[in-house]
Amino acid sequence: MLARLRESVRRYGLVENLVVRRVCDDRYEVLSGNQRLGLLKEMRLLPAPCVVVDLDDSHARLLAQALNHIHGEDDLGLRAELLRKVMETVTGKEIAAILPETVGSLKAIALMGQETIAAYLQNWQQARAVRLKHLQFQLTPSQLEVVEKALELQMKRAYQEKGDSPNIRGTALYLLCKKYIEEVNQK
Repeated sequence: MLARLRESVRRYGLVENLVVRRVCDDRYEVLSGNQRLGLLKEMRLLPAPCVVVDLDDSHARLLAQALNHIHGEDDLGLRAELLRKVMETVTGKEIAAILPETVGSLKAIALMGQETIAAYLQNWQQARAVRLKHLQFQLTPSQLEVVEKALELQMKRAYQEKGDSPNIRGTALYLLCKKYIEEVNQK
């Protein structure tokens, strides 16, 4: 991934600003873009364009989680520690509005390492069960129009059956696929 990022920066330059916050007069903490900053330093392409935000520690951690798209599996121990610190000053509801987890799964993750091994494993299983997976599709404009219309028609049912998923459009897509599979199996 680093080689791909290097090639992208070489070809197109930095197309996404770093996100930083001031920690003292002449020092900044990078909340999003550490890999890009490292490459820019390596390629001697500084200074780098930045968006500067004014946030306390908890909100800086929360924003960093929201901005840094972690691919693969998170280190749940580190994520639990981060969430415990953030939840000291930010409500679960506020966090769930930004991150793709439910309040319950956020609390379960935050409790990891704080309980017996049995409770830890139970919380870990609960957190894994509600972890959202991301799919990415490339559609032509006419295909996108059909998909958007189908999702729109399915949204009312999705709100009723969303369960523990905070992603209504994802639930609508799931329900459409489930209905299709049921119809195919009935034939």
